[in-house]
Amino acid sequence: MIKKVGLFALLLASILLFSFLLYGEQPELLLVQGIRAEDGDTILVQLPDGTRQDVRYASINAPGLDQCFGKAARSYNDELIKGSKLWLDRHPINGGYEMAQDRLVAHVFLSPTLTQTSSVSALLVAAGMARLDVFNPSDTAIRRGDDFSVRYTDLIIPAQIDAAKNRRGLWEECDSYAGSDLKIAAIKQWSDDEIVYILNRGQQPIDLAAGWILTDASGSDRNTLDLSDHLIGECPLPPGGVLRIHSGSIATGKGDEHTACGQQTIDFYWTGRKIWNQDKDEARLYSPDGELIDVYAYPLDWK
Repeated sequence: MIKKVGLFALLLASILLFSFLLYGEQPELLLVQGIRAEDGDTILVQLPDGTRQDVRYASINAPGLDQCFGKAARSYNDELIKGSKLWLDRHPINGGYEMAQDRLVAHVFLSPTLTQTSSVSALLVAAGMARLDVFNPSDTAIRRGDDFSVRYTDLIIPAQIDAAKNRRGLWEECDSYAGSDLKIAAIKQWSDDEIVYILNRGQQPIDLAAGWILTDASGSDRNTLDLSDHLIGECPLPPGGVLRIHSGSIATGKGDEHTACGQQTIDFYWTGRKIWNQDKDEARLYSPDGELIDVYAYPLDWK
């Protein structure tokens, strides 16, 4: 019996070690009770000691109540959290936890299993009720292990691409460029692998080599990409396909390299330089005839 218990303990330890190596250290979660949504990105919860606390979702932003889709975002947020058990991943800082305007900043989940379907932020973004909005991410902090601001963006970004693809919520009703089939669906402006996600949400393939131009807020030649200068022959992006434009050190020595055209995901390596400002920038997409067809800005000015 002792031998069996010893073997079981060894097996369990091995599983835990493998999980740590695969996923990293698991965060300490706080179990609370959802009371109501204040708006699309803020909720009121009851803490374990019975006190109440406003919680601001990290990494996303939703429109204010007086802005387009603001009331709809609050209603959907309320449906998700009201009366539910919630698990909070908080950001330890200066002996306490990060606060913003008296609100506890946290990633909020509907279960202790941290997935896209349990992430309240990812669910709001997938419904087109909110958008990725990482406030001033710091590569320095991320490198030293403080990845709180971007910790669950791998759950949020695919949800946002899906919302943009299906023109849900904000991506239809509040989008000045809603008619554009080629769409900037998200920007990852941190780490050594910056990525702009450009989505074909139309019904026909789009030839990326036809002369589409991407530039940042500066509009400088140095930060302008004309895809026709780098792609040889036709390069179709199929309906629902995503072009991922990489910059930063991940692209060092790979300038102009790209994966096969015609695939649902095409990776294009632009430059080893950093292109996107971490705190504030704007991506602009121009059609082959020079028309501005989309703008993606961050941070959002929603209140």
